[in-house]
Amino acid sequence: MIPSIMGRHLSFMKGLVALYLIFLVVFFAAAPFLTLWLYAEADLSLTLLPQLIGFCLQGAFLVVVFAIYEKRTTLYAKRSHKLALRSTVSFLIRPLECAERQDMRESSSPSMVQVRWEVKERGLSDELAQKLVQDARMILVSLESLTILAAQIDIDHLDLWGRILNRIHQLTGATTSGEVRDILVELVDIIIEFDDLHVY
Repeated sequence: MIPSIMGRHLSFMKGLVALYLIFLVVFFAAAPFLTLWLYAEADLSLTLLPQLIGFCLQGAFLVVVFAIYEKRTTLYAKRSHKLALRSTVSFLIRPLECAERQDMRESSSPSMVQVRWEVKERGLSDELAQKLVQDARMILVSLESLTILAAQIDIDHLDLWGRILNRIHQLTGATTSGEVRDILVELVDIIIEFDDLHVY
């Protein structure tokens, strides 16, 4: 409920800023003609035009500050969305990372490239393949519900997220460890692409 209220408040603020920008454009477009008319009618020092120009300049500065703040807020939100998506997918990849960590006998997490190489070259045990299929069936609906977050980042992230969901859907129907291995190699490749995408 709180995000909903904040979203409506932000939309209202955007509307106010848009109206103010329109006012600034109209005012500065008419300013030269207004100046000539006021100069012809009275002493410029006795008019309110200088104060109006100063007010508009201050307003323009505030608009720029607000735009920078909004950009930073949007960027932070997009990065949070990407982190949420990636964390959810990690639930499916975690068994592979654990197996790789045991083979490496290291405490640090292996990279996705290492996981991909391990899966492609060594394959998967039937037990691990079955667990991955079960995990995929368990989280597929949750992953599909997060598509809205990918859409809020940008079209490139949405496209890759759709491909990730497609591979996971294929994984739920895999029946042999060989099928699981091939699908996982493709899935890890897409996840690597997803990780490498920049958020603007």
